[in-house]
Amino acid sequence: MSPPKFEYAAPKTVAEAISLRKEGGMFLAGGTDLLVAVKQKICLPELLIDLNAIFKMKGIKWDKKKGLRIGALTTLSQLKEDSIVQEHIPILSQIISVVSTPQLRNMGTIGGNLCLDTRCYYFNQPFLLKKRWKPCFKMGGKTCHVVKGETCYAVYSGDMSVPFIALGAKVKVEGPKHRKDIELQNFFTGSGIKANVLKMKEIVTEIVIPRMPKLSGLSYQKLRLRDTIDFPLAGVAVFLNLDERNGRCRNIRIVLGAVGPSPIIVEDASKFMQGKEIDPETVEEVSGIAQKRAHPVDNTASSPRYRRDMVRVLTKNAINEALEIAKKS
Repeated sequence: MSPPKFEYAAPKTVAEAISLRKEGGMFLAGGTDLLVAVKQKICLPELLIDLNAIFKMKGIKWDKKKGLRIGALTTLSQLKEDSIVQEHIPILSQIISVVSTPQLRNMGTIGGNLCLDTRCYYFNQPFLLKKRWKPCFKMGGKTCHVVKGETCYAVYSGDMSVPFIALGAKVKVEGPKHRKDIELQNFFTGSGIKANVLKMKEIVTEIVIPRMPKLSGLSYQKLRLRDTIDFPLAGVAVFLNLDERNGRCRNIRIVLGAVGPSPIIVEDASKFMQGKEIDPETVEEVSGIAQKRAHPVDNTASSPRYRRDMVRVLTKNAINEALEIAKKS
């Protein structure tokens, strides 16, 4: 399928890229998702602004105070293989292995993964096929073909946001005349129409992940149809920190992905687990709390009920894996 015609630019600085952005223009990073959408005419950019010549947005550094600093144009493969990551937060290298195929990881960027658009059966179809039904909210219409109401339920399926939020990550955003840090958990809108809070002339330039304290572990569990290429049908990340004095839970963050328009932080789980001994009964109960926070709808592969039930299983597995990692750290 041939893509529609568009203009192309390759700026060398963030400022130049921002100045080029206008209505009808789109930023291009790895292109593993965007270029597919362009070919299917899901989006029709007049100008593609290729960010890959901006070296400022590449690379990985360790800051003793701030932690791990990841350029937004760093590829998934680079994050997986980087010696700094393996030294300071090695579990991230393992998590990358469940994100798509090696070929796509070689192209896909960390910033691009965080900025993925939401997905839905009725939206992610070639242009001609979408003529079968009325335009939905995400296409500028006045209906949702999945759930009656006035909300778009398209699913956000970016993998890396879930473990990054569990780790307390921030993103650095640059605009025409400003720079700001945003907690990653506040980066998402909760709307299927537009997944994140970025304005037209803003770019994510860097992701910052704080250092993991002693006796802490992280796990990311993913449900998908195939073990390689697929987006998650559900994802669960668990960050766990143990109390040095008694081995009980000092802090836990459970984040759900791909079951709604934005990642979901299970705050009730944190309150429930704090100060408790992490035994099988406690793990079972908190996994049930996570399951209750998941409300997937019928707009992607597999049934909503199955995906919701699997959130419980994934949470249980993630807590147990994070616990084992924390005990060894």
